[in-house]
Amino acid sequence: MLSFGPVRTDMDFDSPGKRAGFVDVAHSDNRLAFSSIRLPVGVIRGGAGPTVLLTAGNHGDEYEGQAILHRLMQGLAPEDVPGRLILLPALNLPAVLDRARVSPLDGGNMNRAFPGAADAGPTSAIAGFVDRHLIPISDAILDFHSGGTATEYVDCGFLGLGDNHDLNHQCLQLADWFGAPFTMLCPLDGSGGDFDTAAHRQGVPFLSCELGGMGRYSPASFRIGWNGCLRVLRALGCLGPEAGGDVPAAPVTRFIDIGPGGVHLTSDRHGLAEIDLVTGQGVVAGDTIGRIHDLHCFGTAPAPLICPRDGILAVRRHNPVVAPGDHLCLITEEVSRDTLRVRMGD
Repeated sequence: MLSFGPVRTDMDFDSPGKRAGFVDVAHSDNRLAFSSIRLPVGVIRGGAGPTVLLTAGNHGDEYEGQAILHRLMQGLAPEDVPGRLILLPALNLPAVLDRARVSPLDGGNMNRAFPGAADAGPTSAIAGFVDRHLIPISDAILDFHSGGTATEYVDCGFLGLGDNHDLNHQCLQLADWFGAPFTMLCPLDGSGGDFDTAAHRQGVPFLSCELGGMGRYSPASFRIGWNGCLRVLRALGCLGPEAGGDVPAAPVTRFIDIGPGGVHLTSDRHGLAEIDLVTGQGVVAGDTIGRIHDLHCFGTAPAPLICPRDGILAVRRHNPVVAPGDHLCLITEEVSRDTLRVRMGD
């Protein structure tokens, strides 16, 4: 039995074979006073090779990663896996069932809850269970995200860079194997409560990704994530070379910076926003890339939206009805591999 506060499981993570079970979370409210929240978990182990932890549903309204983990669990047998896969397809199950970013039970954002706490609500307790029991037994972690209901992302790996030089290079290797069209660079400063930082603190190579978004399932984004996942698992020696079907070689990923190199275009008014661009498109500072129409003064000229910098449009808003302070898009700086090596201290 493994436990952390109200979270516990009797799942066998060690024996060879393939099995599914639950991580149970106790939470007392009007609905759940005599129930458990049952997070599905799967283990596939064929040998003594490396362990990879795969998670999705960290945010409940992000679907491609959930589908990828379901496909892996359904399609793989122990003989396909020289090592061990641990799969959690609905890490924040209450949010998944609510089709929402955060948990309806406590308003908890799983990706702001690490390293977790036993007495701060179910979201923090689940994060604490993962931090205490699953990160330490993992040789690498893949955490699948999408843009959720609020945004659409360019399909990308998400590479957090901390102060551990060797670990940064191991994470970069995961991003290269994953082979998404873009890889977002994000500095990790030890704050924020994200899963990435929790893994870095324990010295475990970690890659998350952003696949599509808008609260929908994208077949194209799924395929990028599926192929990238199989490439990573095979390269790590945790999946046989034929398991999962044919996979193309990894494309050369392009690096974009959402740290100092990322700039939001933010609304300063109420209105109906039009953005003329699609994610992944190049932009030039000073260009008009959209407009905001006044919802109440029909027929008046719209306010132009001026691009604040050269770069790549990496994220765009889903709902075009906006208020002051709403971000309309995120424009990122493209970074060459040579520049990235300099930043990483090579």
